Amino acid sequence: MKLYEFEGKLIYKTGGIPIPEGIVIENLTQIPEITKPAAIKAQTLAGKRGKAGAIKFAATKQEAKKYAEQMLNKIILNEKVSKVLIEEKLEIAEEYYLGIIFSQEERAPLFLISKFGGIDIEDVPKNDIIKKTINMIKGFTEDDAKQMANKAGIKHPELPMIMIILYQSFVNNDMKMCEINPLILTTDNKLVAADAVVVLDDSAQFRWKHQFPERVNIGREKTPLEKEANAIDGDDYRGVAGKTYIEMDGDIGILTIGGGASITCVDALLSYGGKPANYTEFSGNPPAEKIEKLTRVVLKQKINGLWLVGVTSNFGRVDTTFEGVINALKDVCPDFPIVVRRGGPHEEEGFKMLEDAAKKYNLNIYSYRDTTPMTLTAKIIVDLVNEYKIKKGIK
Repeated sequence: MKLYEFEGKLIYKTGGIPIPEGIVIENLTQIPEITKPAAIKAQTLAGKRGKAGAIKFAATKQEAKKYAEQMLNKIILNEKVSKVLIEEKLEIAEEYYLGIIFSQEERAPLFLISKFGGIDIEDVPKNDIIKKTINMIKGFTEDDAKQMANKAGIKHPELPMIMIILYQSFVNNDMKMCEINPLILTTDNKLVAADAVVVLDDSAQFRWKHQFPERVNIGREKTPLEKEANAIDGDDYRGVAGKTYIEMDGDIGILTIGGGASITCVDALLSYGGKPANYTEFSGNPPAEKIEKLTRVVLKQKINGLWLVGVTSNFGRVDTTFEGVINALKDVCPDFPIVVRRGGPHEEEGFKMLEDAAKKYNLNIYSYRDTTPMTLTAKIIVDLVNEYKIKKGIK
């Protein structure tokens, strides 16, 4: 899980690393009085915010309000901004870089330091980056920190302790990587973490010392529907259904089976002009009740069509899958088109169930066996949805 800047700074501050005084706001009424220059910073999970105009400086509350209004609930770097950090503007003498990543090659943490911070580390000449692989048994000592700081050409007496605290934060909070860029040397000779990039190891979530809202990998907090879908698996280990669920802004609900094939199907849908309302997949032969719950989540979105598509199953029962979908559909009885493409064990029973359900509940189900390419059914659902929208006068 990647953290927002203010969340990363919370961890740094807890460990003892100085950070600027600030406040996180979610609406304009929360803007404080500005008595000295302040930095107005959109909270996104993407980098290069400054180049995107997502960091501004204000001298008055009116200026802060103007800049915050430009950021809140706006799309910046493909992410909707829901929070803005307002903090004191630092008087900068120098900018440094500190970072720790877990090296897969070394199978150990790799500490990086440079006298040239404030820019992407990839843009710093290699000779200006001091690196040290850390022995996890020995740890990171004061001598290690002093040697790295000296090699980097940074003489500040507080730097070694900040480096040690950063490493302790990395270990104690199960981080995969962390950065302070820039670590500011202020004009009054203080070191302050002006930014924070932190990525936590999701597999260690059960022992995280700080709790943060769940979020998806595309860089935002999870929606209520995404959380509802994720909860389906819970303690029920019979197959997987809902572990992956991303809510989108399209109008074609999607239930996919399998991994790589699911991505291929969504790509095909997009290529034919379709707009997915969600991305989800299930596998491992989950029971009908889990498929029903997942289908109900999809149906809660505002959709004009439903597409159930998957590869030919080796052991997952087709009739079980269809039973779960039908149980969800019969309570809603939607009139939009439903396209199904599936094959595998007990498919004859499954397709008979679909046929009976279509008649009984007046459902517009279009069924295809595995002799029909999955990507072709992408075109079919897009065409049917377009026809449905014209018929209904939906723009």
